[in-house]
Amino acid sequence: MNRFTVVLALLTIASGVTHTQESASRAERTGVVVFGATPAGITAAIAAARAGQRVRLLEPGDKVGGMVSGGLSNTDTGQRGAEFISGLTEDFFRRVRKIENGRGVCIKTCEGSYFFEPHVAERVFEEMIRDAGVELERSVRLLNVEKDGATITRLVTSRGEIRAAVFIDASYEGDLMALARVRYRFGREPRRLAGATDREALALQEDHAGVQPPQLPLGVHVDPYRVPGNPASGTVAFVEQRPEPIPEPGAGDARVMAYTYRLCVTDDPTNRIPFARPENYNAKDFEVHARLAAALPPDRDVVRSMFNPSPMVFSKDRRYFKYDLNSTLNLSTDLTADDLNQAYVEAPQARREQIQQIYRRYIQGLFYAFQTDRRFGPLNARISQFGYCADEFTDRGGWPHQFYVRAGRRMIGEYVMNENDVMRNGRREPIRDAIALGTYALAAHSHRYLAAPVEWPDGTRKDAVVLEGTVIGRLPNDEPYPIAYRAITPGEKDARNLLNPVTLSATSVAYSAIRMEPTFMMLGEAAGAAAALSIASNVNVQAVSYEVLRRRLLDGGLRLSQ
Repeated sequence: MNRFTVVLALLTIASGVTHTQESASRAERTGVVVFGATPAGITAAIAAARAGQRVRLLEPGDKVGGMVSGGLSNTDTGQRGAEFISGLTEDFFRRVRKIENGRGVCIKTCEGSYFFEPHVAERVFEEMIRDAGVELERSVRLLNVEKDGATITRLVTSRGEIRAAVFIDASYEGDLMALARVRYRFGREPRRLAGATDREALALQEDHAGVQPPQLPLGVHVDPYRVPGNPASGTVAFVEQRPEPIPEPGAGDARVMAYTYRLCVTDDPTNRIPFARPENYNAKDFEVHARLAAALPPDRDVVRSMFNPSPMVFSKDRRYFKYDLNSTLNLSTDLTADDLNQAYVEAPQARREQIQQIYRRYIQGLFYAFQTDRRFGPLNARISQFGYCADEFTDRGGWPHQFYVRAGRRMIGEYVMNENDVMRNGRREPIRDAIALGTYALAAHSHRYLAAPVEWPDGTRKDAVVLEGTVIGRLPNDEPYPIAYRAITPGEKDARNLLNPVTLSATSVAYSAIRMEPTFMMLGEAAGAAAALSIASNVNVQAVSYEVLRRRLLDGGLRLSQ
């Protein structure tokens, strides 16, 4: 069986875990447990608490807010996000704007802004959790999930056993879902599903599914080999050897898109921690980047192409700014490799932490190379003006707490969202159980860097570095698309009291659009409301009345239609 198809998580047997009578009695009174204080986990917990449930929010780390407080400060709203971001999500942004307005740091106007400082986002999330009466527990590791048939009965954690009526997995990794033995996938579905009838094929076939046509980085030919022109010398760091055969566009595989960190950086010399040489720095790790920069034609801006931070707010000195630094879609802070992000999805926690450290050293080393390798030209001087913000992530030397897991596991639920749902192209029946509107289009980053034969400017055909997997689209007429309640519910035979607003049921292509934080937050709010209704109605989550849920979401300010 190919790894992109159904993957069943193995049950982890936890040993040596004890619990007290006090913890057992606390568990009996808990209605909803949310795993992961990501933005979606926070809105889920608040929505359930507002509906009268006792809610425990379990966070594996020591910070709340996931990517939104962890460096992603240039919000992915889509073309019409301001019209449709609603409910608790819009409440979060209103609170953020009020603080930033009081600080006088908004570049133009705070009204309608989706730019903010990470520490402000964290502060607002903490306030919202406290205001809702949610019980937040930090540094809680999930060890095991126990079930009675299809009903989750308890979690075994590093803090003891936890029982609840309904559980919500709001983690980026989908660990609760996996330990509960709910069916899931990772990787890319093929463009045409085997065995589908003609009618099914029209509804299920996705134009951008599977392997994508390879692209030259920035349209430039770069030799992939340590000794240029000599395949026997091996490829430069982080570039895969030419696969045999070259994957066909549209084929399915087990790959996920590149991971990274989103950084908050500044050019303010009074608030800057300079980019320094990291421990175990090896200039050879960045040979492919240097070759690309050196090969760019004179009319190409190497600074904009490889280091392009987005200004968010004014710094303390208003001549300078704080920036959200994301990867470009070419060779920059993104990284993808078989033993890194590809392995991260199913890796145990200890290995995941090692992978996170590799990414950190990689990005730090890349910035040092940008400053010191003369092949980067104007980038040497430009990046030397930047550094980490001294007043952000102060307990981590300016480094964010959240690793950017763009995509990993995806549940196989009651309904699998696909590209045709996102693009609203008429191939599938309209969704009748919308719980949120997605506003972002298809956005998949590279899945692999590899050597592949291409035609060079001199007419020869030989290997060059290529990037594979990028998909960037735009919604037709910029119209948002509905996301089904069934997409956050597992199959009834898998789990009757679990909701999953983050690693939800979607194909790889559809997930590339849905995966934006405002969308996750709105789905989280819907999950929290549905959990409360499930308990109040004494029904499985799959049997919650959609009409009742819809009215509750609308009453809470969520927009469910245009």
